[in-house]
Amino acid sequence: MKKLLLFLLCFGVLDTSFGQTCLDVGYKLRGYFYVGTSQVDTTALGGYYADNNTPKPINSMMEKISRPNAFQVIVQTDSIVTFVEKAAGFKVFIVNTSDSIVKLPAQDSRIYLKRQVFYKNEWQDIEYLPSSWCGNSYHSVFIGPNEYWDLEAPCIRGEIQAKFRFQLLVDNTSTLYDEPNIYSNEFNGSFNKSQLIKEEGHQPMGIMDPYDN
Repeated sequence: MKKLLLFLLCFGVLDTSFGQTCLDVGYKLRGYFYVGTSQVDTTALGGYYADNNTPKPINSMMEKISRPNAFQVIVQTDSIVTFVEKAAGFKVFIVNTSDSIVKLPAQDSRIYLKRQVFYKNEWQDIEYLPSSWCGNSYHSVFIGPNEYWDLEAPCIRGEIQAKFRFQLLVDNTSTLYDEPNIYSNEFNGSFNKSQLIKEEGHQPMGIMDPYDN
């Protein structure tokens, strides 16, 4: 996954106060959140890519930043990491403090989690999720009670100051929520207007690559 971003990191980056870089791009980034699972999806066709970033047991830090008996997406922009090479990133946690197993739809272990910006009085996507033409790519991932996923997102920077959030599509059969999407806490940053329209795009990397966007 991260290898696919090396090309875009060859240009359009800016220094941050942390000695790293923020991406300065003119398009929507492709979805980059991949997760492993706590249990196998026995209903899937099989043959999909299975990521090894499995859920971890909740620790004391997760207990401090999360609510009890909840399923949350938590963004911590002050937790600075190196996303790819010298590109700055920050932590995103998906935390399940409930007593239920939570099921999420996925494509080749990529979950439906994307960044949105509040612009012109509405929330709009500045990242997108590609679609596979292969039915085997589609499956579900699971996170058990008192577990969390430890994820990273790239820092982005542009001409327009705004607030952001992440939107996560969840399985609507769960009793933990009534809506198909849940949202992270909001955070501040900046972006370029062209990120609302143009997609990063993708060229298939061979016959076994079922993505063309």
